[in-house]
Amino acid sequence: GSHDKCRRRWDLADSEGLKYKFMNSYDRALMHLDKAFGFVNAPHTFISRKDEMDKMIVYERGDLVFVLNFHPTNSYTDYRVGCYKSGGYKVALSSDEGVFGGWNNVSKWNNVEFFTQDGDYDNRPCSMQIYAPSRTAVVYAPSDWCDSENESIPGLGVK
Repeated sequence: GSHDKCRRRWDLADSEGLKYKFMNSYDRALMHLDKAFGFVNAPHTFISRKDEMDKMIVYERGDLVFVLNFHPTNSYTDYRVGCYKSGGYKVALSSDEGVFGGWNNVSKWNNVEFFTQDGDYDNRPCSMQIYAPSRTAVVYAPSDWCDSENESIPGLGVK
């Protein structure tokens, strides 16, 4: 295989002058999010939106709602996303956190709760309106599981 020809540069994440440290921090937080929720092996998986014009992907894994905005310039205010479970949601993980090199537009520190509304949207029984900045990935979790003050893993807002 090609693994013997691959040169892995693990040292790049340790260089202060490069941005690899942000990706390394995000990867660490994402792994701990899976420890908390087990979303990687969750039986519930549903892709509710794949919008080529908006460059948005919205999907559910377990109790979490993932909102990814791949648009290079467009941010969306009051963007409606479908979800399975009703109730309140908060930001559990956001690539827009400062610790990940983001601008803190969508951050666990804002401590905002997004409440669902009943009614079919994107083939989901509920929906909520969120802010989706360009070039971000945000994970929403049920509010009961979120704790913006917890800094055991920088950038991760879960209990």
